[in-house]
Amino acid sequence: MLGMSEFDTLGDTYERSAVELPFREHVERHSVRQAVGDVTGLTVLDMGCGSGIYTRRLATWGARHVTGIDVSEGMLATGHEREHAQQAGVTYLRRDATRPGPAGDPLLDGTCDVVVSVYALCYAVTEQELTGFLTTARRALKPGGRLVAMTLNPDYGRGVRYYAGYGFSLTQHEEGEGAPVTLAATLPGGLPMSVTARWWSHRAYEKAASAAGFARSSWAVPTVSETGASQYGSAYWTAYLNAPQAVILNATVG
Repeated sequence: MLGMSEFDTLGDTYERSAVELPFREHVERHSVRQAVGDVTGLTVLDMGCGSGIYTRRLATWGARHVTGIDVSEGMLATGHEREHAQQAGVTYLRRDATRPGPAGDPLLDGTCDVVVSVYALCYAVTEQELTGFLTTARRALKPGGRLVAMTLNPDYGRGVRYYAGYGFSLTQHEEGEGAPVTLAATLPGGLPMSVTARWWSHRAYEKAASAAGFARSSWAVPTVSETGASQYGSAYWTAYLNAPQAVILNATVG
């Protein structure tokens, strides 16, 4: 059953954070774009699309058709509002990607060349849910398809103030697989935002990818765009790049 999500009331705030927090604009967006590569003419699934910011971006990057799926009604409502205003030509479906049904999903399975996921895998509460996310992605992909997933870096910078210069903090409440990690940020103008993800090791992600049926998986670290480096200076990004809060999991279908 699809239930309430902590993101249901965060649609507009999350959209703002994506462009107003420098690390999201100049590192996250740039790194996802580089990892996704050329999607011209391809069919793409944005898994855990939230308010649809990457769903719409993928359309502008040249994808032939983009579908965004998410469990949060509130986030999807924001996505529909943006689509109505901008007419990007994307589709939104409400799905709980952590719980792929035994009968599959005829609207999604085997239809996609690429699955993109930005900050979704790290919200899996259990190993079963993590495998569920990756199973949903694997089922959606055509033969030879690939997954590009940005998620919480298992080796993120420790210390509640490590990322203070970038406008946010990470607080881990316990140790071990699935441990809660709260990201708290303050947007320009003083608007607060807080979400709680889960810590999973590289091994846990790789094990789940293998269990879901991916043939190969690898990791990539984020980089800063030329604009970000020029605007803020290379020294500004040093601490972040030494221990980025996110990494990218690449997985391919055999």
